[in-house]
Amino acid sequence: MGPIQSFQDLISMIWRRLPLVMTIGVLGVLISFYLIVSEPRSYEASAVIQLDMPAAIDPASDSSLPASRRVQLIEQRLMARQNLNDVIERLDLFADTPGLSESQKQVALRSSTRIESISAPGVSVDSRLSLAAIVITSRAETAATAAAIANDFADSLVNRDRDNRELRIRETRDFLTEEEGRLSEALSVQERKVVEFSARNEDSLPTSQEFLQTELGQLTEMETALDRDIMTLQRDRLALEAGGAADMRPSASLVQQIRAAEVELAQARRTLDPEHPEIKRLEDELIRLNSGGGSGGSDVVRRQIELINAQLKQLDQEKLTLDSRRAEIGRSRARAPQVARELEEMTREQTRMRDRYSEISRQLAQVEAQQLLMDNDQAERFVLLESAVAPEYPVLSNRKKSAVLGVGISGALALLVAFVLELMNPILRNSKQFARATKTLPVISLPYRLTPQDLARRRRRNIYLVCLLLVGALVAMWLVGMIPGMPSPGVVAAPTDGMG
Repeated sequence: MGPIQSFQDLISMIWRRLPLVMTIGVLGVLISFYLIVSEPRSYEASAVIQLDMPAAIDPASDSSLPASRRVQLIEQRLMARQNLNDVIERLDLFADTPGLSESQKQVALRSSTRIESISAPGVSVDSRLSLAAIVITSRAETAATAAAIANDFADSLVNRDRDNRELRIRETRDFLTEEEGRLSEALSVQERKVVEFSARNEDSLPTSQEFLQTELGQLTEMETALDRDIMTLQRDRLALEAGGAADMRPSASLVQQIRAAEVELAQARRTLDPEHPEIKRLEDELIRLNSGGGSGGSDVVRRQIELINAQLKQLDQEKLTLDSRRAEIGRSRARAPQVARELEEMTREQTRMRDRYSEISRQLAQVEAQQLLMDNDQAERFVLLESAVAPEYPVLSNRKKSAVLGVGISGALALLVAFVLELMNPILRNSKQFARATKTLPVISLPYRLTPQDLARRRRRNIYLVCLLLVGALVAMWLVGMIPGMPSPGVVAAPTDGMG
């Protein structure tokens, strides 16, 4: 610390350097006052917007964007460059500062406007009811300008929200209507494809496999019956061929002819329809034989053999038909897995399209309900609760803190300069300093006697200090505007049509 090693030494240094310390301190305080009072004053105005939710409407049924998200989107649009230029032009801002560029004006307006969202108490952040109100605050150098800016942004927010919701609902309704029509047509096409595919592959469908299995069993039984009938007809034909030679002799009895006619009629009734002409002919032949008008036995045998051959041919044709159906069933069952996969894919696509169509229809119904609510003014909306009014007083600033900080800095600078001067001229001024420097107590210490020059210098110093204090007080009073007739340099004519 050099010569300053105690509080008394500090007081002694301040007393000796009092004119310098006071000069630096007073100048620093006056400079601080001037900087403080010359700062432009600013006014703040706020507009309050409330989210109005009709009590009769369930908020959960509203599929539009939440209010908080809509506020973010609107805020981004409000703070866009084009909208800021429109506000500046509409309110004729910055008319008194033509030197500012367009970007500087936009930055100034954006930084002076603040949009705050107030959350509803006790409501989750993710809820649609989380937003309670919106406060738009604007700051400007005049009260009227601040209120005008806040009200302009508030009106824009309310109007833009309604316009944006109507535009969004209209665009969504048009899109959903077009999508519903497209899905309806595509669903009809897909349904036709499924019907046509099922018709082409009826025997290969999974639902037909049980029926085909039953049909295969029936085909087996029918084939067995056909084989049995064929064997019977072949046996009868062999019997007729074996007895044919005897029947062709002239001595053949009438009884044998009747017996042969009865056998032939029985065979025909078993294989032919009751109304068949052949059965009618055989019945007439049997009646004729019974009446005694028989013909040669060879003709009867021959006709019986021909009938049996015709029956065998018909049975063989039926057997071929059964074999063809069995082969067709086999091919259908072989293609069943592939048909099942294709049908499943088509059905899954059809189900997906139906679900999509149902979802689009549900969304379209919600959008139409929203449009109806908007038309009847029953949807949630932003309402201007309080318009911004011109404030009577400027906003509180940090002038007191700045003043205290300026006084502190001025005092510290004065003490620093005085201390530096003491270090540059280290002189032992009393016995205590002498004892500390030499570690020896002085034998005798004589006080310094002031000379007439010292007394005159002291009087001049006191006069200087008094004048310095008076001048400083007057200048300070002038700076704060406390002297009548002398306006403070900080009290200037505020612009009426701009932000500064």
